Amino acid sequence: MEIRMLKYFFEVATTGTLTAAARKLNLTQPALSRQIRALEDELGVQLLDRSKKPLQLTGEGIYLAKQAESILNLTEKTSKNLKQRNIIAGQITIGAAETSLFTTVLKGISKLQDQYPDVTIQLISGSLNDMLESLDQGLIDFLFALDFNLKGQYDFIDLKSTDTRGIYLNKEHDLATKDEIIGEEIANYPIVTSRSPIWLDYLSLITNKPTEDLNIRMNFNLIGNASLYPAFNKEILLLGIEGLPVGNTVKFIPVNPQIPSHAALLWKHTQFLSSLHEEFLYFVNQEIEMI
Repeated sequence: MEIRMLKYFFEVATTGTLTAAARKLNLTQPALSRQIRALEDELGVQLLDRSKKPLQLTGEGIYLAKQAESILNLTEKTSKNLKQRNIIAGQITIGAAETSLFTTVLKGISKLQDQYPDVTIQLISGSLNDMLESLDQGLIDFLFALDFNLKGQYDFIDLKSTDTRGIYLNKEHDLATKDEIIGEEIANYPIVTSRSPIWLDYLSLITNKPTEDLNIRMNFNLIGNASLYPAFNKEILLLGIEGLPVGNTVKFIPVNPQIPSHAALLWKHTQFLSSLHEEFLYFVNQEIEMI
């Protein structure tokens, strides 16, 4: 399957009509139609439901369109970086957990871009599982992960600093006057927590109860939107890490026992790193050494 054919199909999928896609690709509509049929013949599946107006994708077509977007983005990025191989330039794509520890990487990025202004960064947030899949597929270059224990499968740098775990709660909450919250106290209140097994295990550990016996009102994938909830609900306790941007009606209180969160920067095992990636790691390592 040629990249050219994939691009043709993706234009049809995104524009919704053969005519519009052909115009954008500077092809005639019959010529584009023949190319799509040839792609269908090659793959042995029907990609377009031509019996419906407007044109619709089949299930196989929807799948291929999603894959095509990732493949074409990766192809464009690779081509761009290779064409600029004689200078430090190009794009670095980083998947990152939501944590103040990422400040260390941002400082490294800032110094990298000060020295090499043609370097651009694409920053992506998502669940750990999604980001690991993207890393394995080469769709992101680096992954900044919290509490990831399978680092032996990747090359990595550990950060020296750690995150403090604790509770976000409304300042009118019963526990708001405390300097720290004992884990077992959490079990007496409705809870908001990550759906990650790491955090669920931690919650069970500090409360001395299985999670199914706790009053978990909300699970989240990314904490950003969930962190707004304590401002509106004066009963809930949101389990998370210190440093989230919250309003003046919400406060953070550390939990006892405390198990700090550790961060690592991961990338795929390779015998070769581009000059761009080597420079990125150099500047990040410099920032880590300064901690």
